[in-house]
Amino acid sequence: MRNYLILILIVLSLTACHKAESPGGTPEPTDTVVKKYLVKEYYYGYPNRPIKVIEWNEDYSKINHISTYQNTYYQLDFDFEYYGNDSMQVTLSAPDSSWAMVLFDSYTCHFDEFRRISTIDYYINDEKIRTDSYGYDSSEKLVSVWHDYHTAGVEGNGYRMVWDGDNVSKECSWSGEVINSYYGFTDLYHPYYTIPYMLESGDCYHSLVLTRPLWKNMYTQNSQQVYYESDDDGYVITGCHITLEGDTIPERCYEYLK
Repeated sequence: MRNYLILILIVLSLTACHKAESPGGTPEPTDTVVKKYLVKEYYYGYPNRPIKVIEWNEDYSKINHISTYQNTYYQLDFDFEYYGNDSMQVTLSAPDSSWAMVLFDSYTCHFDEFRRISTIDYYINDEKIRTDSYGYDSSEKLVSVWHDYHTAGVEGNGYRMVWDGDNVSKECSWSGEVINSYYGFTDLYHPYYTIPYMLESGDCYHSLVLTRPLWKNMYTQNSQQVYYESDDDGYVITGCHITLEGDTIPERCYEYLK
């Protein structure tokens, strides 16, 4: 196991950059990326109450099931059902004891000829409430998401993504205003790097994000000093921060299969 110590002051973070990889997120022939697949994410010290558990098929080409906040009162389960190469349906459920609240109870992802998500229809009790349209550039990178609401009087909206090599560096409103910026990229692999689709959770209590494969590399922008521990193949296994007093505080842990 190798350790990476990344000490970044906010001034340095603002000027940090990384070398771009090949277009489209496809490694050059000399790139020796070992493909690993996230199966568990949890807060340090709480492996039995994981933030996320991902169950894959045998060749890791499809996700079969995701469970979030497992073994807590906020657990949510996501079952994936595939219809050939045309579409997949994600159905949300929760244990009887769960306090979870969601924005929708299922959604259907429609694929284009390149097996990318083209649109997603969201449902409550089989009634369509929203349709998202995904846009891609010539390098097959996801660059825009537009929301159309099927409710009278609700206008559509969306956002765009700006890429720097294999990593999203900015998320902007449809008019161009920067919403989020990402910088200080390292040579470590982001835990979501090999997850196939960007999907929502609908979770009213936690993050609305279920999966976001928008970064090949881990980013470090933060006003605090950041520490990442990786495995021998460069995948982040522990994320920590270093306090002003110099104490290293582990925060999130990640487990993979390959």
